Amino acid sequence: MRVLVTGGCGLIGYHACMYYKNQGHEVVAMDNLERSALLGHDVTDTRHFFNKRALNRAGVDTLLLDVSDKYAWKGILYKDVKATQKRQEQFDLVIHLAGQCGVPTSISNPMRDWEVNANGTINALEYCREVGATLCLASTNKVYPIHDYPRSPTWVKNDNRWKFFDLRYKYGIREDVEFKGARTPYGNSKYAADLMCQEWSHTYGVRTGVFRMSCIYGPNQFGFEEQGWATWFVIAAMKNYPITVYGDGCQVRDMLYVEDCVNAYDAFFRSDLVHGVFNLGGGVENTLSLNEHLNYLEKCLHKTIPVAQYEDWRPLDQKCYISDISKARSQFDWKPAVSPKEGLDRVIEWVAENVEIF
Repeated sequence: MRVLVTGGCGLIGYHACMYYKNQGHEVVAMDNLERSALLGHDVTDTRHFFNKRALNRAGVDTLLLDVSDKYAWKGILYKDVKATQKRQEQFDLVIHLAGQCGVPTSISNPMRDWEVNANGTINALEYCREVGATLCLASTNKVYPIHDYPRSPTWVKNDNRWKFFDLRYKYGIREDVEFKGARTPYGNSKYAADLMCQEWSHTYGVRTGVFRMSCIYGPNQFGFEEQGWATWFVIAAMKNYPITVYGDGCQVRDMLYVEDCVNAYDAFFRSDLVHGVFNLGGGVENTLSLNEHLNYLEKCLHKTIPVAQYEDWRPLDQKCYISDISKARSQFDWKPAVSPKEGLDRVIEWVAENVEIF
């Protein structure tokens, strides 16, 4: 089998590439390594190329291409073999992870956000339509405009945690729940990609799995304050960097370890499903607040981790988000296997082994 992973040098992309490579499949990663710059960070070459070099050492080819460039996809579709001969490059599975992933970046640069998330997805879909490949899309929980009550579930603080006030959401947000409200430009561009995958399945018969992701974390994640916060807290704690918490730190997320995420993609691919939209997160059994995360780090690292400052809530921040993952459980027999504490232990170990690059 041949697998193409867009955003292959990111957290999920790296683990997806290694998962299929270790099974003996031919794997190609596609990434333009734009993430740090898009989020406004200038990082060292060691950090910038860390996952790419690791993939190359493992025998995974990396294409330094931009998913929003339709001509880059043409180059994948028809690969030059000789000057006068071309053959069609056919992948069986495209795991489409490439995306602009920061909410603040989408607000400051909505044009690039749309180019990557929306245009990049239609290019991937057209490629899959041409060659008959299955596409798994990394969508996001930000497609749910759950911010402004009473048109959406409100929150209440209990035991230093924000929770959904409405008992209809005691198991989390379902895929079929619809609200009216703001999504942020990031949520909007990802929702467009989400809907295009649904439409390309219904109209053209492209096999698509849409996965609305919650908080995915794990080793090989280069977190920043505004994206990848779970790993960023570990990095900052070990390096004694100042930590800023927006809001009160009682906001709650369901946490999904990266290998469990990749297992969900593979379970869908191996299933008989032609199309589906699924929440993908830790669910109600795997949640953490920001303050709980910091408290756990203090115990693990045997040190006090001061929060440099608490800032105002950012626009459209969610006080609580938990995925109802029952649909994925029932339709392709998947559930998380790694608890947040076990997963964070693995992140702590990885950061400690590579602490000099941060």
